[in-house]
This record gives sequence, C-alpha cells and structure tokens, in this order.
Amino acid sequence: MINTEDIIVACSSPPGSGAISCIRVSGKNCSKLFKKISGKKMVHKEAAICKIQLEHGLTEKCVLTSFVSPNSYTGEDVIEISCHGNPLIVELIISKLNSLGCRNAEPGEFTMRSYLNEKVSLVEAETIADLISAETYEKLKTINKSLSGEFEKEINKTISKLKKIRTKIEGEIDFNDQSININIVSLKSELKDFNVFFKDFTSKIEAAVLLNEGVKVVITGPENAGKSTLMNILAEENVSIVSETPGTTRDLLSKSIKIQGFVFDFVDTAGLSDEQHGEIEKIGMERAKKALNQANIIIELIDPENMNYKAQYPRDPKVLKVINKLDLFENSEENKLCISAKYNKNINELKDSLVSAAFKSKNKTLEGFSARTRHLELINKCYAETIAAEKLCFEDSVELSAEHLKSASNFLGQIMSPYSSDDLLGEIFSSFCIGK
Repeated sequence: MINTEDIIVACSSPPGSGAISCIRVSGKNCSKLFKKISGKKMVHKEAAICKIQLEHGLTEKCVLTSFVSPNSYTGEDVIEISCHGNPLIVELIISKLNSLGCRNAEPGEFTMRSYLNEKVSLVEAETIADLISAETYEKLKTINKSLSGEFEKEINKTISKLKKIRTKIEGEIDFNDQSININIVSLKSELKDFNVFFKDFTSKIEAAVLLNEGVKVVITGPENAGKSTLMNILAEENVSIVSETPGTTRDLLSKSIKIQGFVFDFVDTAGLSDEQHGEIEKIGMERAKKALNQANIIIELIDPENMNYKAQYPRDPKVLKVINKLDLFENSEENKLCISAKYNKNINELKDSLVSAAFKSKNKTLEGFSARTRHLELINKCYAETIAAEKLCFEDSVELSAEHLKSASNFLGQIMSPYSSDDLLGEIFSSFCIGK
C-alpha cells in the first residue's frame, strides 16, 4: 500500500563531497516541522537562515526554502534544506529529521507524490527520470520534446482517432437492434486506414525507445571469426580477449558505445558451433542464444573460412551480415559489408549500417520524442487488438470487432493513466534516483 501520509526526506544532490548539498522534505505537516527546526513560520517561496542542532554538540548553518501546498513539486508542503556538501553533515541532518518524525524516501517517491497529486502526468514523470540519465545531446533533445508534451499529443491524437471509430461502430450496433443495417463498408475502410496510421505510429515509438534506452546489438557468428576483435575496435578498448584459439569467449561481454549520437549496447558472445568443447562452452552458448532473443540488431560476423555459415535465430530481428578479414581475400562480396576488424577497415561503413538498421530515418527520429519499453509493449498490444478488430469486421463479426477495439482503447489509456495498482506504480518509480 502506497503511504502518502508520512513526511519523507532524502538528499537530492549527487552523493559525495561538494560545495552545497540539498536535502528535500515533503509532507502534509511540514509547517510544524519547519517551526521546530527554525523557530519561524513557514512562508511560501521564502528562504530562512537558521542553525540546526545536530548530534555530538554540532550545529549546521542552513538555508531553508519553503514551498507551500499545492504550489510545490510534489503538491504537498516542501522544505529544501541547503547545507555544506559534506556527506557526514547530510547524514546528521537527515538523522535529526528522522528523530522529528520524517522517514527516508524511497526511490522516486517525491515524483510519485507529484503524479498522485496531479502535478505531473505519468508520461511527464517518466520523462523527468530519463532527462536525469540522458547521456547524449540527441537524447536530451527528444526528451525535451516529450517534456514539452509532444509524446502526450501524439498519444491523445491516436486515442481520439480510435475513440471516433469505437463511437461509430458501437452506435451502429445499437441502431442495428432497431433493424437498421450497419454500414459495414465504411467501418472496414476506417479500420483499415487506422491500422495503416497505427503501424507508422508504432514504428515511431520503436525508434523513440531505441534512442532513449539504447540499441541492443549482439555480435555472433562461427568460432574464431573475429567477434572479439570487432568488439574491441568498436569499444576503442580491450573489452574482449583476442586469441587464435577457438572458444576464447565463454561468457557474455557487454559495452555501451556511442555512435553518431546514439547509444548502442554491444554484446560479444561465444561462437555458435555444433561441436561442444565442454560444460563451460555449452553454458556460454546458451547465454549467447538468450542474448540473441533480446537483440534489436544482430551482427552475423563470418570470415573466408565460413562463407557458407547459416544460423537460426529465436525470432526475427534485424540481421547485418558482415564478412570479416577483408585482408585475406581480394574481391568484396556483392551486397555484403566486408570489413577488417584487425586493420580497422570499413568500420565507419559498419557504423553507418548500424544506425540505418536501428533508425530508418535519423533525422525523423531526432525530430520526434522519447518513449519507454512500457509504452511500446502497450502500443504493440493495442495494435494486435486493432488488427484483430479489422479482421473480424471483414468477416462481418462487428460485435466481436467492437470488443477488440475496447481492449485496444484500454491498452492505449494505460500509457497515460495506468490502473493505479501499487505494484505497477512501484515498478515504474523504483528506477528513479532517491531524492527525485
């Protein structure tokens, strides 16, 4: 059960020493707490300088800034305490506040209260967390657009389109009880047009998620094809052990790499082979298969000795077929990217291919918005329902089609306003940093 009655406290500054640290306090009875620690009345947007008596006979001169409900980040009374940026001082102040009835905040609890008090939407709250963790300028640009409401506009536009179709189809069903014929041709056309629009919208969400959360790329292929060498070249450091002995890589090795402003999470895997060299190699291959199942892009790296290599993948990801060891053969293979990981040849071409494979249009992606896996999962569920609705409509099962459209609306609605279960909200906000 989410508890919003307590006064919560946490340090909102990054951990470690600094000039100033900020301690955030939020709750319904902050005015009484403010009076206890400062001896003054809490006034909105006013700063008060006071000495807080700490343990061990210490005092700390602080600046207390007040935000009175509902005009604060959380919608509750909020106090922000600025003190010297020594972690020991921060610890002592929080301990003092604990003794006065405050409890330590959970990760993201301030923002959760902001959402519950209708100060921010859930999409805005998620975007705030993404803004804090953004590691590229490109990501910052798209997150900024989501924070300005671009993503919510797109979702609301889609909800509105779907609502119009639902209203029409449910109205037709109601009239049908009065022996009025349903205009099935018009409904079929509208559903078909909506699904064309929605497929394009789904692609935008997929690109937004990849930009926001990173593109998962797995390097796979036969043993000794140069996977570890390629990993090291891309990472510009020795991440993987390179050896001519087959089966050197036994576990998954991962590294996040920025390419043209996008984050790619590379995974170097054990070579896939029908031959088993022992229990450890077997475990390595099982982990490789699991990584392949989660990949957005697979680099299938082969060499001149394995030109006929073929592999079955667990699902249908984007596969870049790359021939390594260009220095060992004269003619490039037509329609295939040929590189030399050892001599760093055509690596930029490989990077270009990765960006193109992940994002159909780099410019359109950067002009868009940010999104999360949670949003994409709901979008995909919605799309499955609207496709089923279209199929049933073409089979003249209008009532069943309407039920699928109702489910589709529910999935879309959960992006903006999920069913308020404590577990779901806890899962969403647990990824936030403490103090936010």
